[in-house]
Amino acid sequence: MELAWRTLVAATRDPQFWRCYAFDGDDGFDFEAAGERLARQLNEVDVADEDWDEEDEDDLSSARVILPARRGWWLKLELNFELALHVLYLQRDDEERDEPDDEDEDWDDDEDYAVPDVSVELGHWDQARWHPFCLRWSELEAVVAQLRAAPDRHPLPPEVGMLLLARWVGHGSDETALLDERRAVLAGTFERLGLFHGAEAARMAAQLMQAVPEDDYAWRWDGGRGWLLGGDYAGYSIRNDSHGRFPFPEFTEFRRQLGVADGPDGQS
Repeated sequence: MELAWRTLVAATRDPQFWRCYAFDGDDGFDFEAAGERLARQLNEVDVADEDWDEEDEDDLSSARVILPARRGWWLKLELNFELALHVLYLQRDDEERDEPDDEDEDWDDDEDYAVPDVSVELGHWDQARWHPFCLRWSELEAVVAQLRAAPDRHPLPPEVGMLLLARWVGHGSDETALLDERRAVLAGTFERLGLFHGAEAARMAAQLMQAVPEDDYAWRWDGGRGWLLGGDYAGYSIRNDSHGRFPFPEFTEFRRQLGVADGPDGQS
């Protein structure tokens, strides 16, 4: 089933989109049921259609967002609201693509979408064995800066891109003050976009960008792989020594492409 990107752009203007994305069950909100309705909405299925049954759920497409653009290395965020499962990938094509003719090239939703040559999971959110924390704030800022530099090339406003990626940013237990500062940035963004206000904006910012639920997590620099995030229990992130799945060489190339140099002595 083809998913129209305009429908997803419109959905990001609805507070319920963000409550579902952040798995927010405050005040009895059923984000799973709302997510199932959102999945149908994103696929332009009439939620009141009496002929729609559970077997048709297999036809629902995930929403796929490319950030910042499909050139060089890029991030692909795959959103499955029906399953409450969201996955962040690092991708690239081995051969250079022609310059895009329009913004659709940077929006991964059409039936003719070309499968990338390289696609590696960085992290995922679900309600069972989640390990989402895979980005540093500086990496988020670099992606958003590229979106701001070419605002007409992407369907999503840079501020929405920032909110989507904030879900994947990890903080060490020694970064409590920084986490609070960055949540304030997110709350202000929710306010400017007219999504949440006041205490609700602050609450949703904390729900969206959560602290790692362990008190010994920290970022540390490794000369061969760059920044690692982990603690005694390494399950909340695969960006550490305990997993063989994180694409460290490829992600270093991505950081260099973004111009991120927050390692010791300005290393990428």
